[in-house]
Amino acid sequence: MAQTKTQPDSRRTFLDNTLVNLINNGLIILDETLKIHAYNKWMQIQTNKQEETVLDQKITELFPNINEKVLQRKIKTTLLMQNATYYTASTSNYLIPIKINQIQNSKFEYMQQDVSIVPYDVANKKVALIITDQTGMANTNALLRENILKVKKLNEALIQEKALTQKQHEQLIVSSRNAAMGEMISMIAHQWRQPLSVINTSIASLKIKKELGLLNESATDNTLQRIEKIVLYLSDTINDFRDYFKPNKNQTVIHLASIFEKAFDLLKTEFESENITYTQSIDENITITTYKNDFLQVILNLLKNSLDAFHENNATQKWLKITTKQTKEKLILQITDNAGGIKKEVLKKIFEPYYSTKSKNGTGLGLYISQKLIEDHLQGSIEISSKDNQTFVTISLPK
Repeated sequence: MAQTKTQPDSRRTFLDNTLVNLINNGLIILDETLKIHAYNKWMQIQTNKQEETVLDQKITELFPNINEKVLQRKIKTTLLMQNATYYTASTSNYLIPIKINQIQNSKFEYMQQDVSIVPYDVANKKVALIITDQTGMANTNALLRENILKVKKLNEALIQEKALTQKQHEQLIVSSRNAAMGEMISMIAHQWRQPLSVINTSIASLKIKKELGLLNESATDNTLQRIEKIVLYLSDTINDFRDYFKPNKNQTVIHLASIFEKAFDLLKTEFESENITYTQSIDENITITTYKNDFLQVILNLLKNSLDAFHENNATQKWLKITTKQTKEKLILQITDNAGGIKKEVLKKIFEPYYSTKSKNGTGLGLYISQKLIEDHLQGSIEISSKDNQTFVTISLPK
């Protein structure tokens, strides 16, 4: 008996009439064997493949670059948990190879993609792949990295080996903060990609449920609450970024624990990507009177140094911890990591301007600026020591 070719299933009406014309995303319906059951107009245009020619084919036969085992595992997880899973452009670059012809000056040959895998028909073990073009964001990040390098090179050329006057010290601090701004923008763009992908997936899921007649008030409320929570998180990120770059005019009373938490939040994505365990043991009641943003810049410089050391040394069971102790006159902070330690010959020069051991993108200004801020602005001191693959940064500040 001849086998009958599978036709677009009964749920395709809403796909043809609504989603294809409403969402500017690729949409593919797959079963757990990776057989294609739907292939929307966006995909047809981008890949130059008509739906009738791809139905019933395995997606890996059409696109051999796809890692079949990884995709099947993600689909099984989606069906089992009845929740979305993701590929992100920052890690996988693209799932479907789509040549970029229409975008000028792109840094990439292929479209950079975020892919959300959402449950579609759990009973029949089918999922929807929602593909979002992230090439614009990826290009922006690439340009930001180039501009950061340009700013750092300009700083080196501007200052070089001259003896710095107090005015030049202040200019260097501003330049360092401006260079940090580029890095912070890049980090925020990275932090935002996943939340924005979740919002996009949530909206697409609502549309699918509406067309299937599965949308109810509870599901709508839950989705809107999730989106509202994500939007508040994005808003807080921008507020932290804006506050960091406000000029210091007056000293303020700050809670020590909160300033470390804010610094960590700005670098959280990088800590997670390096699998670093971060802990801080700081009494919530400890306060200091200081220039808030100068102190935050010091903490960010020190945490970034640890991140760079972990990236260079590939330590196992990575950790960084913050501890404090108090005397009558001083507050003593210690930042400790196990990123491989620092050689004695390096320790002797570590606070010198333009001295760097980083393999790339190192200006040698971070610790120099940190020392100047602590000593000249905060009237404190900083020392760095190393033992048994661990580095100890000790900061003493007046109470």
